[in-house]
Amino acid sequence: MAAGAGAVAVRRARPSAAVRLYARYEPVVLGAAGVVLLFVLWEAAGALGVIDPRLFGQPSRLVPAAAGLWGAGVLQHHVSVTLTEFALGFTLAVLVGIPMGFLMGWYRGVEYVLEPFVWFLYSSPLVAFYPLFIVWFGIGMPTVVTIAFLLAVFPLLINTVTGVQHVEAALVRAARSFGARDLEIFLKVSLPASLPIVFAGLRLAVGRALVGVVVGEIFGATAGLGFAVRYWGGRLRIPEVFVFLTCIALLGVVLTQLIRLLEGRLLRWRHE
Repeated sequence: MAAGAGAVAVRRARPSAAVRLYARYEPVVLGAAGVVLLFVLWEAAGALGVIDPRLFGQPSRLVPAAAGLWGAGVLQHHVSVTLTEFALGFTLAVLVGIPMGFLMGWYRGVEYVLEPFVWFLYSSPLVAFYPLFIVWFGIGMPTVVTIAFLLAVFPLLINTVTGVQHVEAALVRAARSFGARDLEIFLKVSLPASLPIVFAGLRLAVGRALVGVVVGEIFGATAGLGFAVRYWGGRLRIPEVFVFLTCIALLGVVLTQLIRLLEGRLLRWRHE
């Protein structure tokens, strides 16, 4: 009896390959299922007359629209412009926000000097400054990149400050007791301990930078996904509008997942 019970326990402890595969990719599977369900309901609502397909579109109408835009090279052009503007704005935000956040988190004097300006700009509706940016930089990429930078830099900066300041004091004291200098403490204690919060800021910054790019393109650009939404929307081409909106959503998902992938590789030690 004991041996039989042990065999049963062993069998129960070893799920099938299909179960293990599902457990590994469960978030992806459930997320994809949710998207498919949404498109099915959307298509059914249009077919049954619950919504007007001329105003709300239908998934079956998006495929021909996307194929036409792709064949004409329009879709690729606008995606490449948006990606370029996002890359510039997000990179500038990383180069400014993270180093400045470490400075403010490590040196209280720097924090006291810069904190009023940071919170003033962070709490201000930066989109309201858009007319000024157009006057200063003109219509086009510089203005769009500026909006993306300003929307992305503050989550990065604030999260970095928070990460540095919330490092356990016991770890710092232990490092000092072994004769570590400030630079060594920062590089070997504060920096690794603050990275999880910094990456949380990076994920927020991705979304905000993309929002900044799209908003900038809608109001003051001649190319990009935001411009395309405004252009085709003004001509009541609803399927084309939804194609570009879908591209924006997919870009947001892909860019966020890339940050998560980088975080998983750099912070693998958290799970060890």
